[in-house]
Amino acid sequence: MSEPILPALSSAEQTLMDLIWLKQPVTVAELLLHVNAGRENPIMRNTLQTQLARLERKGWLAREGELGALRYRSNVAEEKGRRSLLLELKKRLFGGSTVSMVRCLVEESGITGKEIEELRAMLNSKGKGKGK
Repeated sequence: MSEPILPALSSAEQTLMDLIWLKQPVTVAELLLHVNAGRENPIMRNTLQTQLARLERKGWLAREGELGALRYRSNVAEEKGRRSLLLELKKRLFGGSTVSMVRCLVEESGITGKEIEELRAMLNSKGKGKGK
């Protein structure tokens, strides 16, 4: 049985999750500093808190601590979260077809000889693991 697909993330939410996976547990103030680093138009604290609340409702984040000392932590391991996003993308954009998705990646982004070797080894080991 496959694991459930988590709700999709907006680009801004994905950026926050990337930071949270890297820095957790993290406060709103710490996140605000990281999010606004190098930005011409910084986001406001209220905007960030709204995004964090959405991520919490979607099941991606958990709050810990008391008011004034709140810290945010991922509810989902990074690998599992990225896998869930990829499965949702594959379903939505490629009708669930792995071959179509990989074909698009190979044709559009180019692929090095080294990457082809890695993929070949990965596919061979997957095939052997299934008794083929």
